[in-house]
Amino acid sequence: MKQVILTVDYELFFGDDAGTVENCMIRPVKRLMKVLDVYGGKMTVFWDILHFYRLKQLEGEVIDLRFDRELIEKQIHDLVVQGHDVQMHIHPHWLDARWENKKWRFTYNRFAIHRLWDEGDAENIETILGCITQSRLLMEEVCRRADPEYKVRVFRAGGYRIEPFERLAGALRSNHIKVDASAAFGMKSYEPQFPFDFSRLPTYLHYRFDTSVLRHSMEGYFWEFPKETIKVPVYIRFIFYFLQNFVYVGKGSFGDGKRLHFTRREQFGHWWSQIGPRYYRLTPEGMDPIRWRYLVKKARPFAQAVLHSKSMSPFTIEMLSTSLKKKEVAFSSLIQRIKQLPVYDDWPS
Repeated sequence: MKQVILTVDYELFFGDDAGTVENCMIRPVKRLMKVLDVYGGKMTVFWDILHFYRLKQLEGEVIDLRFDRELIEKQIHDLVVQGHDVQMHIHPHWLDARWENKKWRFTYNRFAIHRLWDEGDAENIETILGCITQSRLLMEEVCRRADPEYKVRVFRAGGYRIEPFERLAGALRSNHIKVDASAAFGMKSYEPQFPFDFSRLPTYLHYRFDTSVLRHSMEGYFWEFPKETIKVPVYIRFIFYFLQNFVYVGKGSFGDGKRLHFTRREQFGHWWSQIGPRYYRLTPEGMDPIRWRYLVKKARPFAQAVLHSKSMSPFTIEMLSTSLKKKEVAFSSLIQRIKQLPVYDDWPS
């Protein structure tokens, strides 16, 4: 049985139609919680906290947004009570989101957190320091209603945009957040406004660093826990393609929104326009049992799998349930793994 760290990005879509909180977040995570409970599994939920922040800003004007905020808050409470892990996920473009004609409208000038101001103002959410600080305070306010000892321990940048890390380091240090879980070996984007390239990422399951996730440092203050990727040869990629398009079709998803267009080009491991081996994320979303079993078999013990609540489907839930029942995989949270390592001095190693 393979031990896998399960992480879930808890968020809406970011395209022309963001979808609904009920279908993109509440329903899929509720179903996943039930399956994990049966088999004693745990997960880390990376909460897109600026969405929640924006709901709180506007709920006095729009009653539907208050309902959304209450749904999320209740589910976060349930997650913490049931022993799951909740950590910080930041998509800064939510700061500019507008609610018009019962839909979210987005601009993407601040899709990367680096587009926020550098001024060291912890109270101004428009700055990098303020955004991380105010996000932490809001998360801890909500989660401590369920667990008075809760602290934000892990950061995940939206859209893989963790570099240049040195611009975020001071804000994370100030908030005593030492762990990042944004990167994935082999993943690339050539989007001119928001590029990233993890082809030179260290290949460790976890490692320490200081100023860049691309450079391992034995005495680094920060720790990186990358999302696992598996290099898939060409002939296996063709099998994957056949399974996806001719055998396991029409799997659908709980989410009822539309994906942001430019992010479709960022799953570099799935580009069929470039023949050759490619890196695939360890993820059950969009997968079938054969592909998922292959990725799990090739993954390292305690590798990190990633899901998005909006992209999950009943098929995904059933596939994971079967995998757990057959004891092919066991899921744990990222915080369970961190507690086993000398990351934070206020936890026993």
